[in-house]
Amino acid sequence: MASDEFLYALDSADARAALQSLWSSWPAVTTLRPACTGLQGPSENALDFVRAVQRLSDAGLIGYEALVIGSEGPRVIDAALTARGRALMGSWLSTDGDALHQLAG
Repeated sequence: MASDEFLYALDSADARAALQSLWSSWPAVTTLRPACTGLQGPSENALDFVRAVQRLSDAGLIGYEALVIGSEGPRVIDAALTARGRALMGSWLSTDGDALHQLAG
């Protein structure tokens, strides 16, 4: 099921961590912050987070109400997995419960 488009979106550990965070909160929407993906610290990490969110959104795996970049760093308001994102996560988890960790390796 994973096409090149999905694999490109999942190149970073930040993107995989964001998906995992959204999967664990489904069906509720949530606010994603860099700390949700394990990023702490300098602004370069904030840019990595924004890139990861953009890739996931461009691939149709997540949706969100707003991306806010302020003095507290970036945050994604009312983020949730799309139907495509849930299907991808479900297929990974049905074949191997530890699939996200294997993709990161």
